[in-house]
Amino acid sequence: MSTESRQGKGVYCPFCSSPLARPKPIPVGVGVTVDGGECACGARYLVDPTGKNVGELMMHGLTMMGESLSRGPLDLAQGVDFDEVIWSYDWRIHRSYGEPEGYMDGRGRLYVFRERKKTS
Repeated sequence: MSTESRQGKGVYCPFCSSPLARPKPIPVGVGVTVDGGECACGARYLVDPTGKNVGELMMHGLTMMGESLSRGPLDLAQGVDFDEVIWSYDWRIHRSYGEPEGYMDGRGRLYVFRERKKTS
């Protein structure tokens, strides 16, 4: 195993390749905050440091997108309304390990999503 694979790589936006800043607490609901941020291209990202609450994180992301699109979070469709990427992520050193190696790989998750622009 190479040193790079053990240490991970810098964290870049999967949509525009810009570096992503270290996540900070952001509000995602009434009295609820999670660590995340926004890329210059409009993509947003949220962090699950344990890797065990990705579903909850995705629901927060869908809610955020639904609010900006004036639609319910469950009315959105991946590939139609938004695109998403989930990476293995170590929040302590702000490094990505790429696609998760499995549910129990012992790493956190970085959920990156971006609304699709309507062209009608």
